Amino acid sequence: MNINTTSSRRSFLVNGGKLTTLPFLASLLPSGVRAAQEKNQSPKRLLWMAMGHGHLNEFYPKETGNLRDISMAPAFEPLKKNFDNLSLVSNFSNNKNHESHKGTEALLSCANVNGFPGKSRHNSISCDQIAAQQIGSGTRYQSIQLNTRSDKGSGHGGVAMSYRIDGSALPGVSSPLDFYYMVFGGNLTKEEIAQALKKRKSVLDIMRFEESSHKRLLDKADREKLEEYATSIRDIELEITREKEWINIPYPKAITAKPKTGLIGEEEVRAMFKILIATYQVDASRVVTYRLPDAELLQGLGIPADPHKLSHAGTQPALQEYNRIRSKKWMELYSLLIDQLRQTKDPLDPKGGTLYDNSMVYLGGGLRNNHVNKNVPCLLTGGGFKALQHGKHHNAAEKNTPLANLWTTMLKDAGCKIDLFADANGLADSIWT
Repeated sequence: MNINTTSSRRSFLVNGGKLTTLPFLASLLPSGVRAAQEKNQSPKRLLWMAMGHGHLNEFYPKETGNLRDISMAPAFEPLKKNFDNLSLVSNFSNNKNHESHKGTEALLSCANVNGFPGKSRHNSISCDQIAAQQIGSGTRYQSIQLNTRSDKGSGHGGVAMSYRIDGSALPGVSSPLDFYYMVFGGNLTKEEIAQALKKRKSVLDIMRFEESSHKRLLDKADREKLEEYATSIRDIELEITREKEWINIPYPKAITAKPKTGLIGEEEVRAMFKILIATYQVDASRVVTYRLPDAELLQGLGIPADPHKLSHAGTQPALQEYNRIRSKKWMELYSLLIDQLRQTKDPLDPKGGTLYDNSMVYLGGGLRNNHVNKNVPCLLTGGGFKALQHGKHHNAAEKNTPLANLWTTMLKDAGCKIDLFADANGLADSIWT
């Protein structure tokens, strides 16, 4: 279930003060979750984090091999302590995406959003939603979407990076405080939550009535658009039904401090990471996507340019230096997240492992620089990859190896039943085995 509208968010959060929270109790979880533990299995966590525009070409190493033995850009300095816990992969391309200004919109769907017959702009299901359907059923949220407040030239495009099976967007939450309330509750009673759900259902009933009353008046093209609209309504109804099933399961006791309002840039990302770690600890969700606030990061660093402008740095020394500062800060934050994953015990791991041991984390995006959407940035961390030994820069033997190969591998390693996703023509593990 995902809460995606401002009105429903306010309905859940404004009243405050009544719901008693409990510590995380595994016995209160649905039977499917407990069954996995009883089989001595550790659930996998999947995290996709996307920047809009990528880095300067100098950022990407030319040599392959051990990260400690090859020449690395100064931006990687904050990551040196974690070189043994991450991998770089070159030659992945999102081949179907022909939109060179909006790299995140089709990043996880690997679709040509401008190429659907009869549709000016459309998308298909993103790989995180395949995972949500198959490994997210036992958690309060099948998936969680973390978003930017606005694109602001970041190169993200659209309104989201997660898309349902009908191609409709899952925009998600865009502030640490909303994320916090989503995981730990808004201090509402069960009755108040039920009433809020009832109001949301009433709104959907009105929308469904309007949809059915207009259908007979429309031509074929508009009927197709209306059917997409109806599918989205059905999806939201399923989300509401799922949320009702969780009313009697208390929100977990908060294990991290409530973030301040008005955070921006680095402070915002750090707060998001803390709540993300807590989300995995209390098993609120196992599938998360995060459109990183690249423009806000620059603003917080006092850099007077947006990511789009930096992607056209060319030979301009000032823009090149801004790009280096930006890249180094992202690597610092990425290293922080790796540290947090490695330092946090996984409460669902019967062998006493860490969240890092049971996670697969991607950091990258659909654009390199200058609107190049080939050989896109790809950094991986986490011990959940079955065949990947970290500490290396891997280079796919074939240029423009489908990025969908990586998504297929991650889905399979997480336990999803899938042959090939989107335009995949194989598995990514052929690169690093």
